[in-house]
Amino acid sequence: MIKGKWIVAGLIAAGMCGVGTLPAQASTQYLGVTTHKFLKTQRKIVTKNSVKKGTITIPKGTVVQIQAISASNGKTWVGLNINQLSYNIRKSYKLSPTMTESIPATTKNFKHVSVPKYLGFYATQKTYPDGALRNYKADGNLYKGTKYPKNDTKAKMARVHVTPNGYLEYYKSSPFRVDGVDKKPTTSVKITKTSKSKSTLTLYSKGAVPKAIGSKVSKKGNYRYKVTIKRLNQFYGTMFYNAKSKNVLNSVEIAAGYKVGKTQYFLSESTIYPG
Repeated sequence: MIKGKWIVAGLIAAGMCGVGTLPAQASTQYLGVTTHKFLKTQRKIVTKNSVKKGTITIPKGTVVQIQAISASNGKTWVGLNINQLSYNIRKSYKLSPTMTESIPATTKNFKHVSVPKYLGFYATQKTYPDGALRNYKADGNLYKGTKYPKNDTKAKMARVHVTPNGYLEYYKSSPFRVDGVDKKPTTSVKITKTSKSKSTLTLYSKGAVPKAIGSKVSKKGNYRYKVTIKRLNQFYGTMFYNAKSKNVLNSVEIAAGYKVGKTQYFLSESTIYPG
């Protein structure tokens, strides 16, 4: 989900030195971790946000993507973006910010897992090297349309989000920039099967999906509905200029083209800054 500013860097700079509601001594064995990799919870984790307010419970067996890391003396902690969790987990959380406090990355809390197949429509691990003047920010949110909106603070549009823990969530109308925790989606269904061919990813669910994004293919079983996400291998740029000097380019927002069903969508892929 598009946020006004990256807050991950601030968490790293602060060291994420807290240990939250899970004491580090629960296990002496820590995982080696890097940002954007995926973990699965080995037990129920009860944690708070980064300013230690509010509580969110992450069930055992939940796949999460690391958003921030800190390390000290051979010990590691991770921070998670609450808005990357499916609505059935985040619905009880009403506060801001949406990053969790630091959670010990112990083998008692997590284990490593591969990139989930249902996220195969975009690159989850991609980064640009230092000095490239480009920031990769794709996060699994697809927006109806062809280009990053010029008025990105007020724009609203349909949105499809595939969460790291395997839910397909559809918003009939969603703000492009979301303040605080994400609101209830129009539809949220558990993905029961994934198939891929060339540039097309097909997601199946038992729960119903709206005709705007998918179709019913069976009357019974776990694969009753399907949604196809096709990567078009096309990119579009939206240029942002200095408010006072209209001829001074501040940044270019790059959108990657997709189709969800027969409708054009885009992924906010990266930001380019002029040298």
